[in-house]
Amino acid sequence: MNILVVDDARDMQLILRRILTLMGHNVVLADHGQAAWELMQQQHFQLVISDWVMPCMDGPTLCRTIRAANLPYYVYIILLTGMSGKQNLIHGMEAGADDFATKPIVREELEVRLRAAQRVLDLEHRLEEKNRHLESVNHSLSAAQRLIQSDLERAAVLQTGVLPSQKSFGRVSVDWFFQPAQYIGGDTFNYFPLNDELFFFYSIDVSGHGIASALLSMCLQTLLSATSELHCPEELDTPHVAVIPERLATRLNQHLHEQLDTGDHYLTLILGVVDTKQEQLHFVQAGHPQPFIYTPVSGRMEQVDCTGFPIGLLPDVEYETISVPFPSGSRFVLYSDGLLELPTVTGDLLSEAMLLQALQLHLGKPKDALIGALRTHLGLDQVALTRPDDISLLVMELQ
Repeated sequence: MNILVVDDARDMQLILRRILTLMGHNVVLADHGQAAWELMQQQHFQLVISDWVMPCMDGPTLCRTIRAANLPYYVYIILLTGMSGKQNLIHGMEAGADDFATKPIVREELEVRLRAAQRVLDLEHRLEEKNRHLESVNHSLSAAQRLIQSDLERAAVLQTGVLPSQKSFGRVSVDWFFQPAQYIGGDTFNYFPLNDELFFFYSIDVSGHGIASALLSMCLQTLLSATSELHCPEELDTPHVAVIPERLATRLNQHLHEQLDTGDHYLTLILGVVDTKQEQLHFVQAGHPQPFIYTPVSGRMEQVDCTGFPIGLLPDVEYETISVPFPSGSRFVLYSDGLLELPTVTGDLLSEAMLLQALQLHLGKPKDALIGALRTHLGLDQVALTRPDDISLLVMELQ
C-alpha cells in the first residue's frame, strides 16, 4: 500500500518508515497535518497513519479535512495516540478516523491493524468496481429505454396511420375517436364499401394492451381487409348479405386457432354490413360492449340487447347475425370497453347509462360535431394519466 506517515517527531517517523518498509509498503513522511494534506492533493495514498497532537494541523483536524474533501477513493486513517479514555476515542471517530494505535508502536499490533485496513480497502475497491459496472449497465439501460420509447412513438404514428381517414362513402358517413392506453394499443377498427350497396365495418378490442396486442390488431387489419381471403365474393350480394357477418366471424375465429399463435390473447368485436339499398343493418357481436342505435322511427338512442362469444378463445364457435332496420337518418354507435373504465368527475367509472345519456343529450348535433361534443362531455382529452385501457369510439350514420 501507499502509506503517508504524519508525525512531528522525527524518530517516530523513522521507526514507522522502517517497520512499514519491511512489511513491503511504500512510505512517504510528513511533519504535520498541513504538510500531509498538501501531499495528499498531489499523490494517491490508501492509508494515513497520523499522530494525534501536532503543530499547524493536528490528527483529528487532518481526518476532518480528508473526509470533507470527498475524494474519489477511500482513505483509511489510523490515529496514533498516547491518550486514553472513551471520550478521546469518540472524538477521533467523529473526526473520521477508522482505527487507533497506541504509542509506543508495537510491530505486531500495527501489522494486525494494517491487515484490517487492507480488508476494508479491498472491499471498498470491489464496491467501486461494482458501482462502475452498475453505472455502465444503467447507462446502457437508459440508452435502450430511449430507443424503445422512440420506436414506440414511431409505432404509435404508424398504428394511427392505418386507421381510415375517409369518413364519407355514398350515403354512409363515419366519425371516430381513438386513444391507446400506452403508445400503442389493441383497439382497432376499419370500414369500407364492398360494392355500391354494401358497406362493411368492424370494431375490435384485443385483450390487454401494449406491443403484443398492437401487433395482433395490425394483423387483424390485414385479415379483414377488402382483399382478404376471409371474404367470399359470391356472398357479396343482397340475398346473402345477412350471412356475411356470422360467416366472417366464424372464419376469423378458425383462422386464429389454426393459423396464428395468439398466446393468451383473444379479441372482442362487432362486425357488420350496412345494406344501403334495403336500409338494413346486419352485424355480429362477439363479446364487445353492446352498441347503441338511433332511428328516426324510435326518436331516441337505444342500446341493442345482444351477446356473443369472444374470438380466439374456443374453436368451432357459432355466431349469429343480428339484423335491424337502418333507415335514412339512423346512427349506430360502437365503442370499446376502455370507455367504460374512465373515471368521472365524481370518481365513479363511466357507465353505459351515462354514455347513453350523453349520446341522447347530443342527439341533435350533426354527425361531424358529435364526436367533438362527446370528447368534451366525457372528458376524453383530460384522462391521459388515468386512462387504464385503449379507447375507440365510432359513430356511423346513414344519410
